[in-house]
Amino acid sequence: MSDWGIALIAAGAAIAGSIVTGFFSWKAGHRQAAGAEAAGQAQANALIATVQATLDEQRRARAIDQRRQVYVQFWSLDRPGK
Repeated sequence: MSDWGIALIAAGAAIAGSIVTGFFSWKAGHRQAAGAEAAGQAQANALIATVQATLDEQRRARAIDQRRQVYVQFWSLDRPGK
């Protein structure tokens, strides 16, 4: 085989190797980006759940406080026979 033939085979192998390496790097990058997006979504959902739980607890505390105020007003009325 001539020197030109060997040079062409070596060049072709280098190009093929670059294409294969680039393809797998591209695929890995997309998998990493998808994983980062999923992690971000999970973090956002956890934050939303925490805020919702806080709001629910505050709403419950306000309802209990309002109920307590009504009881105090009811029992502090001047009732006949007392």
